[in-house]
Amino acid sequence: MKASIIVNGDLKNIDLIKKECSDSDLVLCADGGAKYAYDAGVIPDYLIGDFDSINSSIFDYYKGKKVKIETYPSEKDYTDTELCVNKSIDLGCTKICIIGGIGDRIDHSLGNIGLLNYINEKGILGYLSCDKCSIFLCSNEMEFIKDDFSLLSIIPFGGDAIGVTLNGLKYPLNNADIKLGDPIGISNVIISNKFKVSLKKGKILLILSK
Repeated sequence: MKASIIVNGDLKNIDLIKKECSDSDLVLCADGGAKYAYDAGVIPDYLIGDFDSINSSIFDYYKGKKVKIETYPSEKDYTDTELCVNKSIDLGCTKICIIGGIGDRIDHSLGNIGLLNYINEKGILGYLSCDKCSIFLCSNEMEFIKDDFSLLSIIPFGGDAIGVTLNGLKYPLNNADIKLGDPIGISNVIISNKFKVSLKKGKILLILSK
């Protein structure tokens, strides 16, 4: 069961929203993310947040469409995106896509990347889908189809990455250890229609770029 969460980031590719939502069982908007849903012609299942950044006409439009609305105070312990993630988990989703989430606010961007670890620890597949990249967190192995991507960067997350193996890339690795902060995994070139990443211990961010 897939959930797509549309957030108020820097998102210009409306077709990306349509693509991710087309195979979603659940669509949620985190506050101002409703604008992007509106522009894409998507009717979400939920609007969630403190609604300090949503256009009032869009809010009223979705209210008229009987979209479920959950309102929270502006002073709270969770970001609007995290509230949407928790709702998705509570409803039994096994795959969570955060659409947008990377923008000019580096604090929000890092926070959304951090949510991938929270999702991962729940045993759920989570990823960020953005205009120019997709970001995954891998703690065992993942296989991908090349699609529109041409580059893969791997970055250790939270500690050293042990036993990293890369297949289908210009610069392969076989059971390599990468220390936290080592940029050796930046901008590898995807050369196969299918490519695979695995590691024995630790976690790595996988950033697929166009």
